[in-house]
Amino acid sequence: MVLRVAALLLILLAAPARAEAPPDPFEEANRGIQAFNDLLRQHVLGPVASFYVETTPQPVRAGIARALSNLGEPVTAVNALLAGEVEIARNAAMRFGINTVLGYGGVQDAAAERGHAPRPFTLGDAACRWGVPAGPYLVLPVLGPSSLRDAVAQMVTGVALSQAVGSEAVTAWASGLGFTDYAEIHRDLTQAEAFSLDPYALHRAAWSQRRAATCPSD
Repeated sequence: MVLRVAALLLILLAAPARAEAPPDPFEEANRGIQAFNDLLRQHVLGPVASFYVETTPQPVRAGIARALSNLGEPVTAVNALLAGEVEIARNAAMRFGINTVLGYGGVQDAAAERGHAPRPFTLGDAACRWGVPAGPYLVLPVLGPSSLRDAVAQMVTGVALSQAVGSEAVTAWASGLGFTDYAEIHRDLTQAEAFSLDPYALHRAAWSQRRAATCPSD
């Protein structure tokens, strides 16, 4: 359950520039999938997220999130190398080594303290560097906002990781990482949607701004 609504909402609220709306030829289907995702959040993920936040101290939650993120640094390094982003790849490799050894498996961000801040880089970002167009806007079941390019890149990443370490491990890691991110923003997201005349447009605009920030060609 890699839910990216947390980052999307934060970018929407913080970014001063308005990104151009992506092509949305599948809007009717997308709205139906978002309605399903909303029901899942309302009846399953939301209550679980609220319970997790209320019963788990913030420092513990932060440590869990950092440890899960640390496991993704080798993936970031490979993606960056594929795009020729050697510095990002080196930073990811350094972060993984330092945090695994000195940060107790990533629970503490010892790498950031030594000048190696997180620099996320996905296969979708690599495809952007290659000049692959984003394609139409998509809303994926559970996963949320995406584009055709990014959805394919995410699928390829999942298949490759499953072949390398096993599908069960990949599912557990991705689910945990997505849930910890979502839990921290669940309440703010719910409030923002309650005040929005069109939550679908809210999510689409947030996604557009995120991609404009990480992939200027979109």
